[in-house]
Amino acid sequence: MQFHDLRELDNNDVIKADVCIIGSGPAGLSIAGEYANTGKSVWVIESGGRGIDAPTQKLYQYENVGAQRCLNQDLIRIRAYGGTSALWSGRVAPFREIDFAKRDWVDYSGWPITREDLNPYLKRAGEILGLGPNQYDDSLWSQFKMEKPRPCFNEENLRSEFWQFSRSKQIKKQPTRFAEDFNPQPSANLNILLYANVTHINTDDEGRQIESVSVTTLEGVQAMIKSTLVVVCCGGVENARLLLASNKQHSRGLGNHNDMVGRFFMDHPYCELGEFSVAHSRELVDRFSHFWLDDDSGRHVYLHGLTLGKEIQEKEQLLNCAVYLVQDADIDSSWLTAKRLVMALKARKFNMDVAKDAGRLLLGLDKILDGFFRRYFKNRPPILKSNRIALGCNVEQLPDHNSRITLSDKLDAIGMPLARIDWKISERERDTVNRMIEIINLELPAIGLPAMKPVKWLDNEKWRDNFFDVAHHMGSTRMSSDPRQGVVDENCKVYDVKGLYIAGGSVFPTAGTANPTLMIVSMALRLADHLKSLPRVQAMPCAKSASTENLV
Repeated sequence: MQFHDLRELDNNDVIKADVCIIGSGPAGLSIAGEYANTGKSVWVIESGGRGIDAPTQKLYQYENVGAQRCLNQDLIRIRAYGGTSALWSGRVAPFREIDFAKRDWVDYSGWPITREDLNPYLKRAGEILGLGPNQYDDSLWSQFKMEKPRPCFNEENLRSEFWQFSRSKQIKKQPTRFAEDFNPQPSANLNILLYANVTHINTDDEGRQIESVSVTTLEGVQAMIKSTLVVVCCGGVENARLLLASNKQHSRGLGNHNDMVGRFFMDHPYCELGEFSVAHSRELVDRFSHFWLDDDSGRHVYLHGLTLGKEIQEKEQLLNCAVYLVQDADIDSSWLTAKRLVMALKARKFNMDVAKDAGRLLLGLDKILDGFFRRYFKNRPPILKSNRIALGCNVEQLPDHNSRITLSDKLDAIGMPLARIDWKISERERDTVNRMIEIINLELPAIGLPAMKPVKWLDNEKWRDNFFDVAHHMGSTRMSSDPRQGVVDENCKVYDVKGLYIAGGSVFPTAGTANPTLMIVSMALRLADHLKSLPRVQAMPCAKSASTENLV
């Protein structure tokens, strides 16, 4: 694998590539890795360098005209080699079967592929992300060498949902960081072009065959990557922005014949449903906190939560919804105090803080013994003292034609129009969350667990202000078997443009509730297999015909 810096190349250089991949995040590098040592010349185009720098990050500035987006978008998206894997938490899960299904009560639902189509790729993606077994439901209890907890919930209402956490092969106690963990060997055919900002995807005069990609540095050094096969992997906002801005042949942008690029923009609206009494929540925390699974590769960490059952979603026409405990640990809890004290003694540090920790340790010796038993006999993390225990919620977002990304009149430092984000949250999300609160407070006490004190803001006029975006950007170049309702087909090829493909959460037709990175990598591997099976791309004839619509 070879790194190149566009700032050090001659102005207006031309680079020839068999495959051009725009973006070096989890999707882009997962696809690139499948081409390692294949003899194909692959160039991965990255806007930033090997680390984060402020001028490049500013290219992520955007104009917001919809629901408030509480997170600073130029901080939660990383424009550097490895992409946003540089800061993600590592939590993953796959979408459930119902997330792929056509649901009569959810407009625009239904994927042209099934969960079964993705199953082989989920396992391969798990290897890339350092995951344990590809299991996320009650089948995991046997892996933990535990009986399924009883009494059980009414599974028509609530079902177990597990998330697991990615693990880096290179950095201890970190999730997979693609910048450090991606290193396929041997791979002399893979090239990474840094500090190269894509300004336009170029086609033939008819606008139907990809020919090249124009790039520039912030300082103005320009180049062109000549390739008839381009994969756009820039994330849920930037994928749409780049297609819309590539408008020299088509004034509305590439793949936008039906005005679908940028539409159906989704996130996972996050909120807290309520709080539990800290004094009466040990059994709750024991059932729904973290679990460890050890194998030959090391320790895998899981979080247990709940999701709405398929039956109640169908019966009451609800969206999908998943919940999990959110705990604020007391920094002076006994187990953390013991860890601090051991570290201080190893470092031969003796001061007043160490003396205070020793006193706290003696007073909390029973909790230390409990934590020791859980850690070394039950293979579970200790239950830490909490200042607060709440129930966090990721709710599926209703696909909305008017929740969209367009181009702003404002320009960034390289002359590209900013993304204009009009994110919409519907009443259906609020209705689903309200019903989840009712179900939680029905099901928990029924099996002897404490009830939750629910939030009160859901009935206020400004209820939308209490939902937050979590940077799970999806849907803006959605997949569909009907070009009138999507941007890409079931193989992620852009309709009406030969040689142009898209990878990432932007192709998801619906959002489910799961953190999307496992799905993104799985879909990227599936796309890579498809691309590698294609015959060598030939130039498309100028004559138009219906039969050319879905060519490579």
